[in-house]
Amino acid sequence: MPSFSMLFHWGGKIYRGLMRRFINSYLKLTRQTIVCNVNSTNFNKKCLVLYIVRPFQKIPFVKQNLNAHQNQWQVRELVKQIGQFHYDVDVIDHDDKDIVLTQKYDLIIDIYPGFNTCYANHMNIGCKRVAYLTGMNVSVANHAEDLRMEALAHRRGGRLPPERIAIPISKEIEQFDAFWYIGNTYNVKSYEEFQLPEISFIKNTGYNFLLSFNQEKKKASNFLFFASAGQVHKGLDLLLEIFGQKDFPYSLFICSGFRNETSFCKLYEKELFHRKNIHAVGFVDINSSLFQEIVDQCMFSILPSCSEATAGSVLTTMSAGLIPLVSRECGFEDDEVIQLDDCSIPTIEQAVREYGQKDIDWGMQKSNEVKRIVEERYSEEMYRASIRSALERLLGTKKGPLV
Repeated sequence: MPSFSMLFHWGGKIYRGLMRRFINSYLKLTRQTIVCNVNSTNFNKKCLVLYIVRPFQKIPFVKQNLNAHQNQWQVRELVKQIGQFHYDVDVIDHDDKDIVLTQKYDLIIDIYPGFNTCYANHMNIGCKRVAYLTGMNVSVANHAEDLRMEALAHRRGGRLPPERIAIPISKEIEQFDAFWYIGNTYNVKSYEEFQLPEISFIKNTGYNFLLSFNQEKKKASNFLFFASAGQVHKGLDLLLEIFGQKDFPYSLFICSGFRNETSFCKLYEKELFHRKNIHAVGFVDINSSLFQEIVDQCMFSILPSCSEATAGSVLTTMSAGLIPLVSRECGFEDDEVIQLDDCSIPTIEQAVREYGQKDIDWGMQKSNEVKRIVEERYSEEMYRASIRSALERLLGTKKGPLV
């Protein structure tokens, strides 16, 4: 019989689906495609941010959830910091190519440089452009996913459709004035094909979860796979083949968007839905009791992804005290996570077996270290400071009051 938390989870899933339809219909009718002068300021200079507009939109009966993804809070803080350098700030969705701009801008922040050229004729003389990237080079990521798909086809005899293939970034990025990057030096090497402008590293953010280490429930043998779309890209296929072995003594909780990938679910139906040690949960709200219930049981999170950059999903689980076993592509330093030597099945299985036998005292100590790392290196203040520093480098000026 399903638990109350699970029933609540599925009820929430239906509710979120209905709300998503309402929101999309409302935005389409009201044409909220651009949010103008977000900070309600009156400066002489203007900035256009191509990112996401949802966190700025006011929709009847809908409460903003800035914990849904790190970018929800970050984009709001980004425009606030830009305003403190005396710019009025407008925001559009980065992929909205039908937008009609009426202003000319002195600063452009573009999260997908070269993809949307809507501002090409809307830049004042001397306008500065910033490439704000939050992942590895798309060309490298596409190739990495293709290799994963080829390997899967070789192992299972069927090729799945790609889920995260994107349009590569153009050489135009070399003409930008600055390169802001959420990732580390390992991730940024994926852009070696370009002559990049000056690089400023931007800190990703964790969360302030009030979750404690539950010694009664937590087991080293329980692992959490926490991700979004693109299950092969993220390495879930590898984990299912490991944890899906007969009498495998470790458990895997799966909190991701796998249910939206029907071909993947069909290929791995046996492992996903017919293994006692594999719990195929699906999407989980990190503010929910179900998320807390799962975190209470797991000691580790695991993400053998082929392309990330300071992965937000890993930071989320670290914020909850889970000890991360991750690929180097996830974008963390050696003293922050347990790095997988590679993402081969034997290597991942060896790591699962090694760490799955750790005792509770080791786990508690390591969990506290992980949470401390998030608090010290990936706090909201660290993000704020890195944005301020990047703006000062670009503009050659200190911030002023937001009036």
